[in-house]
Amino acid sequence: MLFARPMIARTLRTLLMPALLFGCADAPIEDGVAPGEATAPDELGTEYVPGPVDGKADNFAGPPAPLKFAGACAEGDRLTIAAVGDVLLHGRLQQQSFRESDGYVSLWRDAQALLAQADVTYANLEGPTAAGVDARGRSVTDPGRTFDNRVYTSYPMFNYHPTLLDDLMASGVDVVSTANNHSLDRRSLGADRTIDALEARGLPFTGTRRAGEDREWYTITEKNGFRLAWLACTYGTNGIPDPEDQVLLCFRDAAEIEALVRELSTRVDAVIVTPHWGDEYHARPNAQQVALGKRLLEAGALAVIGSHPHVLQPWQKHVTADGRETFIIYSLGNFVSGQRHLPRRSSMLVYLGLTRTADGRTVINGARYVPLHMSETRDGRLTLEATSVPADSRALTVGMFGEWNVQPPASGLVTNPECDPSWTPPAAPHGHDGWIGGACEASDACGGAECLDNLPGGLCTEWCERTCPDRAGRATTFCADLGFENGGVCVARCTADAECREGYACREVARPSDAEYIRKACVPTR
Repeated sequence: MLFARPMIARTLRTLLMPALLFGCADAPIEDGVAPGEATAPDELGTEYVPGPVDGKADNFAGPPAPLKFAGACAEGDRLTIAAVGDVLLHGRLQQQSFRESDGYVSLWRDAQALLAQADVTYANLEGPTAAGVDARGRSVTDPGRTFDNRVYTSYPMFNYHPTLLDDLMASGVDVVSTANNHSLDRRSLGADRTIDALEARGLPFTGTRRAGEDREWYTITEKNGFRLAWLACTYGTNGIPDPEDQVLLCFRDAAEIEALVRELSTRVDAVIVTPHWGDEYHARPNAQQVALGKRLLEAGALAVIGSHPHVLQPWQKHVTADGRETFIIYSLGNFVSGQRHLPRRSSMLVYLGLTRTADGRTVINGARYVPLHMSETRDGRLTLEATSVPADSRALTVGMFGEWNVQPPASGLVTNPECDPSWTPPAAPHGHDGWIGGACEASDACGGAECLDNLPGGLCTEWCERTCPDRAGRATTFCADLGFENGGVCVARCTADAECREGYACREVARPSDAEYIRKACVPTR
């Protein structure tokens, strides 16, 4: 193995580990939820630290918009990478997957084609897929495809049925990271069995290894003649001991990782590092992330794709000392999860285009992204939205990454559209679009609401009597009496005309059957 740790160092770390830490292995393990329940405590949190308005924090300068690369139109062989964030399956998601005929795919069905259209697709596997292992790392009878809260569990110690891997692969996922703070949620045995499940299916992974193995930390994927090296690491494992040295740690092992990146960069077309790092629910990278990210790019990585904060963090183009244009996104947020706060439900799928030029160099030709949002349907199902993302969620994401780099989900994938002289950048939608108050031609543009196409530009709305539905923290709405025989309709609240779409004005309007309950809302002018 390249740059394997000496066995002596591993043995010393094991012997010197405090007795108290070992004692944790026998301490009572609290289940995430009571048997039969599906909601874990961390699903309900609302902590969120947005990025600073000046775009700077902890030596980080906010990304310019748009994000462009000098090699956009370079001639050569091409490859497209897709990347999504945390596959974090809280209890409700696991239960839903066991009920639905298409299993886990039911969680991301709307994004399945978007995952599959890239040449190589990556995801962070946030938790073990260890059949027949309980939270103490003991081998027990496997219950099969059921959320029993003993083998298959939610927060704080996750474990998923191995058929999750089948559904990820069927959706186009080609490589996963197994290095994260939940890697040892089923202890050493769970890490081993997760690897067994991955290898049995032929799904490449990076960042962990079996107990007693000196295997490489990285994996290599080959597609379209491109050899990509993937290397994952994590900041830690939630305090769970790792006496067998099964998980690569980003900061403790930084020198080893840097050396490995340098070596790999000499024999593959590109090195992609996927660190699990940063502060949870913070929309800005901390100083450690910025420093390590730059260090890995300077060592030879072409891209760094981060995870762990459960919210989006910015992306950047970094030009190395030797003149290479590289890419880093500090956090992709959650791909699928049960967390309910808007910033934790808002994420994106990133596409990165690579070109291998005539002289053998691999350059980035472009970065695009599709905003994503985890929504709850009327019948209580959780599902990822990609083709019709609610306006407030889209505004959060586009506000961080800009409109220029948006990849329209219904369009063919092109990572460098600026090379086509006929291409025009997408126009920014109105802030109400995608939900109540937005424009529409049909209901599929309304994020689950109804389209009244006889109003100016169409109006996304819902019929109401007193209040409007609030699904996952939507923008403020009001149930207004606009004279319809069917009753009131939901419209967007406002304070001034400038907040309303063309054809609408900010006016005082009453609630149906309550003429004294008046609010200002965007209403049609005709």
